[in-house]
Amino acid sequence: MKILRLALIVLLTTTIMPRAAAQEQTERRGGLLRQWMEKKRDERKLEAATQGTVTTKPDVPYLDDQSVFHKLDVYIPAKKAKPLTVLVHIHGGGWEIGDKSLMKATGLFYASQGVLFVAPNYRLSPACRHPAHADDCAAAVAWAFRHAAELGGDPKRIFLSGHSAGAHLAALLATDPAYLQSCGIRPADLAGVIPVDAASFDLTDEGNEPIVKKFIRDSFGTDPAVLKSASPLHRLAGGKPYPRFLILNTMGRASAAKGAQAFAEKLKGAGVDAAFVPVENHTHGEMASGMYNLTDPVGRAIFAFLASPPKR
Repeated sequence: MKILRLALIVLLTTTIMPRAAAQEQTERRGGLLRQWMEKKRDERKLEAATQGTVTTKPDVPYLDDQSVFHKLDVYIPAKKAKPLTVLVHIHGGGWEIGDKSLMKATGLFYASQGVLFVAPNYRLSPACRHPAHADDCAAAVAWAFRHAAELGGDPKRIFLSGHSAGAHLAALLATDPAYLQSCGIRPADLAGVIPVDAASFDLTDEGNEPIVKKFIRDSFGTDPAVLKSASPLHRLAGGKPYPRFLILNTMGRASAAKGAQAFAEKLKGAGVDAAFVPVENHTHGEMASGMYNLTDPVGRAIFAFLASPPKR
């Protein structure tokens, strides 16, 4: 029921788009409910396929206030022959909707492949605005560093990923050291960062999609200084240590893909090991579901990145 409720919220959100975006609005409405139902189907299949191979720890608090927004789910491989690679994944939803429970299929799959998977909630707009989302995600990442070893994970192999708005937040934590440093860790402590189909790495970009601009206004306001400070593209500085990046975007969203490629090039210019992977014939939702499919270019690229040693 939670997934269906979230789907209805998304559908209602799309109705406030401008008339100029009517066709896109219809396409989004038509695809979103189908997307949620497919995700639920995938969850059922993965639950059956991974029974006995994955242990799930739901609703673990990463802050002490007991808020539902400050809890996370952990998916632990049953077999722990060696310290496990850890992946902390931030859900999407335009910084306004979403829930860690929607990551169940992804978590089950990654744990079945030997990856310790952590899916946090975080506060959402319009009840809060930036920097609340990033502050919460930083605290969740810090929790993973504190508890990785006791869960069988390798604290030196903690990766951070996110889809859509979650991809933006993952990139922001990795490029602006203030968030993680406030929790006692550094961006360079991450083994790698994987933004999947980010809406934008530059919140000041006039080329952002209309719906993305609306979400940005709701969650970050309109102050140019705030928008710039919340943009991973503008947080980069040469000579500073950053983790590796694997950036994946569907080429079906031209402005987002262009921005992702520009971000990858700026990372490389700052001396960062960064790769941009353009993905053809994928919708925004298929970029998310592709994460838990080893025959999909998204899943293949991510697992290769998780397994590869950092370049020296």
